Amino acid sequence: MKLHIYTSRYIVPIGSPSFEQGALAVQDGRIVALGPAAEITRRFSHAPCTDYGDSILLPALINAHTHLELSHFPRWQEIAQEQPDGGRHPGAEQAKIESAQGFTAWILRLIEIKKNIGRDPQIYIDAWHTGLYLAENNGTGYIGDILTTPQLSAIAATHLPGRGFIEILGHDPLQVHTRLEHLEHWAEHAPQALWGAAPHAPYTLSQDMLKLSFRTTAAHHLPSSIHLAESEEEVEFLCSATGPMAQKLYPYVNWEQHLSPPRRMRPLECVRQAGGLRPDTLLVHGIHLNRAEIDLVAASKASVVLCPRSNARLKCGKAPVAEYLRAGIPLALGTDSLASNSTLSLWDEMAFTLQWFEGAISAPQLLHMATRGGARALQLNDAGTLAPGKRATFVVVSPSTLPELPNVAEFLCHSRRGREITALYREGNAVDLSSCNKDISA
Repeated sequence: MKLHIYTSRYIVPIGSPSFEQGALAVQDGRIVALGPAAEITRRFSHAPCTDYGDSILLPALINAHTHLELSHFPRWQEIAQEQPDGGRHPGAEQAKIESAQGFTAWILRLIEIKKNIGRDPQIYIDAWHTGLYLAENNGTGYIGDILTTPQLSAIAATHLPGRGFIEILGHDPLQVHTRLEHLEHWAEHAPQALWGAAPHAPYTLSQDMLKLSFRTTAAHHLPSSIHLAESEEEVEFLCSATGPMAQKLYPYVNWEQHLSPPRRMRPLECVRQAGGLRPDTLLVHGIHLNRAEIDLVAASKASVVLCPRSNARLKCGKAPVAEYLRAGIPLALGTDSLASNSTLSLWDEMAFTLQWFEGAISAPQLLHMATRGGARALQLNDAGTLAPGKRATFVVVSPSTLPELPNVAEFLCHSRRGREITALYREGNAVDLSSCNKDISA
């Protein structure tokens, strides 16, 4: 790939101070130079140049936790509601769902909707492609995606920009072994892609199966992503095998035989004893962790991925973000899925997070989470910042009015920025942003 220069009024490298009238020189998918436009264009005087004028050029955003295959969930829900029985299964099973409340009720509704739409993999494949287009149209360069549908692995191997985490779920050893073998297959036969395991959560895997998952990823030097301490109902269930998960979820999925004896452990202890507190583990949500547990996470150097809009919508609570920052825990940002969120836009996520945490986290810290933090979480160590030698993966935002340079971080943490994307480049190649209607999930 020939050398090319990109100039912009503002450049926000993330790993170094923002500056004005800047330029990037890119060759073979990598940044070869970064600095004042006059200097870069003089140094590479024969290189073609794309001038983005009064725009902001920054690293492409990195969404560290998604479930792209659920991106048609709003449509599936509408279809279910239009059916005579509301898309619901009548009788005893439905009575169990109706009597559940809170986080478990949402899980039951999700299972019910998935039952309603059927098992055709193409349903999830179509939704996955929609989710990817939506994310890219909002300036997302890389994604940490949870892959539940087996047929999606082949598609992710060639089309997912980021890392695919193959989901491990259930108490059936044969099913868990099959999914881990699926992961091993793709890690061996598609090494050009990035892989990992996603043991779903301590409440949906036995302790033995949780240990097996983490042993497998350790043996293959692969990272893991796990939903952890997302709700108080999860904590109650793991400590005492009581509450809505024991009373509603486990009977609904015919797991009653796995209720006894209780593990009598909090979620983080389940992960620790399973060998999952490691630098290459992504702990997703992490709302209900106490001070001692936060210190354990900090010592392990694991990343925590926050999904605040999902947590607010499901009424799960607020993550202890001030304590995480105090402890120096690496933080990343995710949108979760359109089953628990309204968009896959990290601009929306940053805007909401800045207000929701009421001063506990700053705009520069959020930008770091949405770029460099996500790169660390997904082990994309040469992404997330703009510097010579790094991947030339960046986004250009072209608002009608620019802020003063010292205010650029606060300006970027606004939902509107997602509608002002001019260009997205991934490793030096322009991403086609015309292939999807941004309102497709509405």
